[in-house]
Amino acid sequence: MDRLEYLGFRLGLGLLRGLTPAAATRLLAGVPRGLGFWSGLRRKQVIQQISLVLPGLAADERDELADAVYRHLARTVAEVYCADPGELAATVRVDPGWQVVDRALAAGRGAIVATAHLGNFELGGRVLAARHSLLDVVKPQRNRLFEEHLERMRHRHGIATVTMDRAAPAVLEQLRCGGLVSLLVDQDAGAAGLPLDFLGQPASTWPGAARFALRTGCPVIPMAITRQVDGGHLLKIGEVIEVAQVPATAPLVHDLMTRISEAVEAFIRDCPEQWFWVHRRWKGAASARATSSRRETACEA
Repeated sequence: MDRLEYLGFRLGLGLLRGLTPAAATRLLAGVPRGLGFWSGLRRKQVIQQISLVLPGLAADERDELADAVYRHLARTVAEVYCADPGELAATVRVDPGWQVVDRALAAGRGAIVATAHLGNFELGGRVLAARHSLLDVVKPQRNRLFEEHLERMRHRHGIATVTMDRAAPAVLEQLRCGGLVSLLVDQDAGAAGLPLDFLGQPASTWPGAARFALRTGCPVIPMAITRQVDGGHLLKIGEVIEVAQVPATAPLVHDLMTRISEAVEAFIRDCPEQWFWVHRRWKGAASARATSSRRETACEA
């Protein structure tokens, strides 16, 4: 099955690469919707999650936002696979400027980039890797062939990758060498995560960004890239979170992860139509609460 899925992906990719980004966007946005494909690509889930986070929206406003989400996904795929990489990177403006990252790295401890599946996040990684050594911690894909394809694509743009299940040694080495480590903090972590609100709703959040920062004393840089109305992209660098090198106790991890998550959430609230609502972000909240409760009970015993 993996081979058949990957073959279909490569055939579709071959078709897209024969088109301009604009034509590919029209194809990806128009044809799938006409065939009812978006309904199968978790549209019901998208609507439910939008309703959860933005309960004040009317039904037609929720539908409009969901449509915008899928149009954004179509445009992002077209950019990643059809646009000239150099021309695409040239559309990126950095706010307030690279000096923020340069200062954060000056102490030689490296830095963690806390980010989200927002805007053209693949482009964001490429722009970062063009200036600094970057290690991207990724979630393993179910289809191994597709995962290898993404890994090759990222490596071509100078992005080193490591999967979450074996990330620790590579992350610590990257920070020791003074590089950047990119961690997505908007993914559901299930029972392994912290019970932490996300966009105002109970969720499960991976604690790695806080744990690594406390263990090494490296700063955390909230960052996100979003598409602008003129077709360009804005790489927004948030206020750097300075971290002391101390034992990563549960309360400290929780407090730091809360600060990190809230900083990233602010980017999403500014451009909700560019966030990856397709992901079931809140599904692990109950599991995280139950696991946390068992840990607290074991500590008290």
